[in-house]
Amino acid sequence: MEELITEQPQEASELPLQLALATAERKLAEARLHIAELEALLEEIPEIFERKFEQRLQPVLERQERLLDDNAELRQQIQLLAPVPGEVRLRFNPDGANQGSLALPPLPSRPPIRRMGRADRQSPRAA
Repeated sequence: MEELITEQPQEASELPLQLALATAERKLAEARLHIAELEALLEEIPEIFERKFEQRLQPVLERQERLLDDNAELRQQIQLLAPVPGEVRLRFNPDGANQGSLALPPLPSRPPIRRMGRADRQSPRAA
């Protein structure tokens, strides 16, 4: 009977230790699971950043494409409208003046040139 009595106090003193051990093992398992989840997330981070970057870059690339298209169209219009070297283009559109086209300022009037005849000239001898 002494054996039973001595075993019970040992079991009673071991019970809190076993509970503490079980709690520690459960917390360790939870921590390992949490670490595994974090490592999986860490492996996904480059893909997440790449997706976000592509999402933000897409509008910029679309705008660049539109600007390049507009640029090419404008260059083509310039080529069509630009005179060939040596070519002279005269445009006359009397109705265009009323449509808001650029009006050139009038040239200043020149004073009339007075032609002098021989009679108007003074000879150096006469002076």
